[in-house]
Amino acid sequence: MNRFRLIAAAAAALLLAACGGQGSEEPEAYPSDQIRLIVPYTAGGPTDIAARSLGTFMERSLGQTVVVENMPGASGSTAYQELLSSEPDGYTLSMSALPTAVLNYLTNDVGYTRDDFAPVGVITQVPSALVVPAASPHTDLAGLVAAARSDPALVSVGTPGATNTHAAETRRITQLYDVPLTVVPFNGAQEVFAALLGGNVTAGFVNASQDLMPLLESGQMRVLAVGTEERLPYVDAPTFAEQGFPEITQSTTTFGVVAPAGTPEPVIAKLEETMRAASADPDTRRGLDERYVPEQFLGGADLAALFTETEQTFQEVARGG
Repeated sequence: MNRFRLIAAAAAALLLAACGGQGSEEPEAYPSDQIRLIVPYTAGGPTDIAARSLGTFMERSLGQTVVVENMPGASGSTAYQELLSSEPDGYTLSMSALPTAVLNYLTNDVGYTRDDFAPVGVITQVPSALVVPAASPHTDLAGLVAAARSDPALVSVGTPGATNTHAAETRRITQLYDVPLTVVPFNGAQEVFAALLGGNVTAGFVNASQDLMPLLESGQMRVLAVGTEERLPYVDAPTFAEQGFPEITQSTTTFGVVAPAGTPEPVIAKLEETMRAASADPDTRRGLDERYVPEQFLGGADLAALFTETEQTFQEVARGG
């Protein structure tokens, strides 16, 4: 956490630059028109749920309509390119999901980097879990690892995308710990679950979100490991670190809000304070699911620091090293 706070402090100066540096005058009566909140993924997923819960609070707080618009495509790049083509005036915003947003520009020529975003804040953080079907012969992580090392083609891991937290973390496990795992990307967690239950992949690396919980509670799936520093209170499973993988402690998807770089600082500040209030609002927290709302609100400087930290963590994976 100390390292993270140092990065956050350093990122504060970059955040001011991203907001344009000019921001001494707030546009008259912001917001005076409806706000567009783009979601880089399809409806019904964790990013969409977060956006709609936040959008409802923003409408009440800011007194303007918030239009949530789903714009899936290219692992989020389609939405970010749309965001960055808009005026930096606070009326077009986008949800962001880290590490996916960072992995996109590290691995592809998408026409933007973190310098093109003005981070506003974090609304939820959803940890990841390595899961297998209940009928799997692999009852723990050690058994899965042993199987993979005995036959490099044996263990396939389904991930809800090709350039997201889960795919990158699976590749990091191979890279750091010499565990040969084959990444099999799907379009979303539901496809991963279907492939697991159909016996088409060995394991799945997914968000420990609302999508997964019913499958755990019904006994159809079990978790071999969670990618957090400490155990989760709502998942009965050890961490990767406990089982000999000390580097796999930040396998969490961070859902935040970004604006185009150059958005006036007072507008960013107003949006950030609105997000801070939303994260403390009981109704909004229930809509987001209390389990995933950070105990301490993470604002724009914190989100900027997470962009930087994510780049550092996944640089080698992005380069294929």
